[in-house]
Amino acid sequence: MSIDLSLLPTPPMGFNTWNHFHMDITEQLVVETIEAFVAEGLRDAGYRYVNIDDGWMAPARDRRGRLTPDPARFPGGIRRLSDLAHQQGLKLGLYTDCGTRTCGGLPASYGHDQVDAEVFADWGIDYLKHDWCHVPFEDFPGLGEAQVAETLYGRMSDAIVKTGHPIVLSMCNWGHGHPWEWARGMAHLWRTTPDIADAFSGFTPDGVMSVCEIFHRNIVLADFAGPGGFNDPDMLEVGNGGLSAVEEEAHFALWCLMAAPLLLGNDLRSLDAATRRLITHPGLIAINQDPLCRPARMVASEGGVHRLLRPMADGSSVWALFNERACERSVPFPLGGNAAGPVSDVIADQTYDQVPGQVAVPAHGVRVFRVG
Repeated sequence: MSIDLSLLPTPPMGFNTWNHFHMDITEQLVVETIEAFVAEGLRDAGYRYVNIDDGWMAPARDRRGRLTPDPARFPGGIRRLSDLAHQQGLKLGLYTDCGTRTCGGLPASYGHDQVDAEVFADWGIDYLKHDWCHVPFEDFPGLGEAQVAETLYGRMSDAIVKTGHPIVLSMCNWGHGHPWEWARGMAHLWRTTPDIADAFSGFTPDGVMSVCEIFHRNIVLADFAGPGGFNDPDMLEVGNGGLSAVEEEAHFALWCLMAAPLLLGNDLRSLDAATRRLITHPGLIAINQDPLCRPARMVASEGGVHRLLRPMADGSSVWALFNERACERSVPFPLGGNAAGPVSDVIADQTYDQVPGQVAVPAHGVRVFRVG
């Protein structure tokens, strides 16, 4: 059985609890985040999914073998939160895992796919992040990691389809087994990388990657993404404090250019003005949500400055210059003097009467131009 690709015509926009809160989550946090979506203008900017990550489950299944919410952290239950989100024009997402336990050691879905999918459907869940911890590879002798992943994710995908309830399925196996090569039709998005770190560049500890490391791993996979199925280079770290303002701008813009999910990972209850302006930037969001869904490609790279190109549904094109180095660079405008049609600086929201000859790209920064 194949999932309904029409559920996700463009990359999902929303929020996930993990990057900022990890397993320290409560019902009240989710309620206040839903309220922040409305009060901070995120819903109006296109953000829809409020996703609860690991930590929501009780330590054991109930007597019927069903997952239940932790009674101390989520005393009102998940259905209440789903109803609240839907009343506000939003959607609610939840988390589980392919293995015997979640990454945080709570009950997971191995051997329980159908009953879990039915519970999620009963609760009105709209989005499911399915993780890859504690996988019992010993139960699959002779199979490689990709084959095990296809088997386990296929089970949850089929279980969701059987419920008849529309749920976006996010495959979070960290890029193991090259899921971009086989996951379309099984999931709506698939992780291409390990977890993201709140760091711009450099090598990071095992299990996490900096923004630049993830960018280089994901940018080469443009051929595999399109309407209904997207490469997922993990959630955003904007607003979490580890990046400078210029680095945050580059991080957000690159994810928009790559047609990546825009899943905020900061505390939305305490947004500052600069973060709010960036994550609601209409020009960048329009690139991310363009219905053609053709991710940017790296067309040239020299001296730490990378030139990216993304075609758009209206026939225009988006050119970007990303400077990975720690010093400002002045480089030729991507099209020289041959731009056909108007040229606008997307981030500055400025239209040029004359095509610039040289473009100053700040250290760890990005410049984005829309042509035509």
